[in-house]
Amino acid sequence: MKELIIYAKKGKMFFYGILCLIFIAIGIFLTAVSFSETGSDAFKFRVIGIICVIFFGLIMVYWVKSIIQRKPALIVSAEGILDQSTYIAAGLIKWEEISDIDFVELSGQTFLGIYTHDPDLIINRSSSFKSMLNKMNKGLLDTQVNIPVKILDCSMEELIETINYYFNDGVQEINENE
Repeated sequence: MKELIIYAKKGKMFFYGILCLIFIAIGIFLTAVSFSETGSDAFKFRVIGIICVIFFGLIMVYWVKSIIQRKPALIVSAEGILDQSTYIAAGLIKWEEISDIDFVELSGQTFLGIYTHDPDLIINRSSSFKSMLNKMNKGLLDTQVNIPVKILDCSMEELIETINYYFNDGVQEINENE
């Protein structure tokens, strides 16, 4: 079976860019309002506005970079699963490192959840900032890698079939050939 290369949906990417622009505009508005106010409310508006602009500005930079340098969000191959779907993407997770794969749900959103034998594998591989974000992510779900399914531009049947082939059958064939 050949590898499965999945890109992010263009419509979702466009939608996320628009959301970033809206939140940046809200942050600018709050910051501007803070200069016309006095007292502790002005300070709160200014802090919230600046944080909003910085946070969503960084997300916007990542978004623009991912639009310009379009690369696959997910690649399922004989080697493993290459996750490049989000900023805190795990990179290559080899089949030998994976203990289980399941669909998990958080706040009504479905994720392709990957459990690894080492619960800190992804955290240990990440840079310091991404490591901190992965630790926060780990507190939300038991899985070490969470790939949002709704951004993937493929059928779930094809994704499940390819993962099952490599995870169950393919790994056994690879081990028998070695």
